[in-house]
Amino acid sequence: MSHITGSDIKLLTIKIWEKLHSRGIFLSFFIALALWLYVNLNNQYTTFVTVPLDILIDEDLAIENIIQPDIKVEVRATGWELFNLIYLNRSKICQVDLRNLPQNTKYYELTYSKLSQSFADMEKVEIRKTNPESIKLQISQISKKTVPISHDITLDLRYGFTIVGPIVLNPDVVEIKGFGGIIDSIHSISTVHKEISDVHNDISQVIAIKDTLPKIIKINPKQTLFQANVQLKSGITIEQIPVRISDGDLPEGHQIMPKFVKIYIEGGVEELADLDLTSFTASISRDKIKNDTLGLIIPEINVPKNLKLVSIDPPYIYHFIRRIEE
Repeated sequence: MSHITGSDIKLLTIKIWEKLHSRGIFLSFFIALALWLYVNLNNQYTTFVTVPLDILIDEDLAIENIIQPDIKVEVRATGWELFNLIYLNRSKICQVDLRNLPQNTKYYELTYSKLSQSFADMEKVEIRKTNPESIKLQISQISKKTVPISHDITLDLRYGFTIVGPIVLNPDVVEIKGFGGIIDSIHSISTVHKEISDVHNDISQVIAIKDTLPKIIKINPKQTLFQANVQLKSGITIEQIPVRISDGDLPEGHQIMPKFVKIYIEGGVEELADLDLTSFTASISRDKIKNDTLGLIIPEINVPKNLKLVSIDPPYIYHFIRRIEE
């Protein structure tokens, strides 16, 4: 049985005092920091805040000039209120309602007075200034038309797979509305950029339409569905494909060799499985034969659009004119 000596009690007392002392320092620092934050966040401060700008206008009217999507607002409030406004408030907005403008209005100025009255969910702060202080609008009757959608989609396929046919969009057109001068210059609308890796089966996803002029052009719908048919890639060799004249008979005195070619094509395994091997032909037109000066003609192979012609063997058809003895 061990005995506790006086020196052990002294050592234990020192360790306990050191722990209480260190914790006391930490607690004092925490209390001081809390007091400093409380005092400072209750003081008044002035700063600039970025606020989204939304202009409501009649459906048959359009804004001609380009308007920035945000405005900067100088506000004054306590630190607590500014912290909430900048970091927590997601609904702040400057929404200007111009849906009851007089007929034939061509120009309108959003003054500071109009802007300052249009802020929502910012009641607890003092609005002192806006940048810009006013916004001039050019207004015209709306134009609209339908344009095709082009995709900006990159599919990185897993090794050994291929896309069968093009990427399909549904819908593949959008209606755009806005100032006629801008609408007339738009011939298509793109999707947002999207990259998808390791694609190895059919894919179908919703993708947003790129909206680069949200205050000027209205797009409907704002998204589309893209689909791609992805299959295992395979290849097949087809032999004894006849060479034929596509628009009649071989011109008199002309000869071509060989009479048959071999091709190699690639595509999805399902496409190749349904292929009619007897439907292929290699064709040459009479004009190509008559205008040939080299004696070598590349035949046209009728390959289905979802398949890729890799090679023709031989790559050329030899053409010559038989001499007629007198």
